[in-house]
Amino acid sequence: MIAVAVIDDQSLVRDGLCLILDAEPDITVTIEGEHGGKLLDALDRGVEVDVALLDLRMPVMDGIRTLGELSRRAMRPAVLVVTTFDRDELVLDAIAAGADGYLLKRGRRVDLLSAVRTVAAGGSVLAPDVVPAVVRRVRRDPSTTAEDISRLGLTPREHEVLTLVGRGLSNHEVADHLILSPHTVKTHVTNLLAKTQSRDRVQLALLAVRAGLV
Repeated sequence: MIAVAVIDDQSLVRDGLCLILDAEPDITVTIEGEHGGKLLDALDRGVEVDVALLDLRMPVMDGIRTLGELSRRAMRPAVLVVTTFDRDELVLDAIAAGADGYLLKRGRRVDLLSAVRTVAAGGSVLAPDVVPAVVRRVRRDPSTTAEDISRLGLTPREHEVLTLVGRGLSNHEVADHLILSPHTVKTHVTNLLAKTQSRDRVQLALLAVRAGLV
């Protein structure tokens, strides 16, 4: 069972997210609150939280500050930012502060549930709508070239998967695009993480952009 915290200052949004999450057999909402301080207080009380859904703009303690506080803890939940804001600086600030995923509230229910399960399993998720923000920032500061990628010994299929990950596609979307099983794609992504020494899927996507694959 995945224990989820829902942190958003809009009560209607919290209620909607809780209804969606609690309807799933493998997900339960253990805490909800209107600012990041509520999440920190719950963790201090020992409330179980595997994944925290976190808005960015909130009173008292906003999302970026909450991420900063969580980063100082030895044990912290995975954090999935769910917000209306897709401005470049907010996306990059959230990722730099330690967010494991970034979704927009206008996204689909199925994508939210998939993202919760992905970050709970140690993965990372970027909504396709925010990938351009990452691309713009990385292209202003390139540090990896196509020649660097060629030295990694990637197979042609791994190269294809890396390119599609850089475009923001999920494993299922990559599988559909390449006519592979999701399990096979997951294996390729695992191999890519090892070969590129990337921490997570977000770093893989950044690598693809820096190398000019996207």
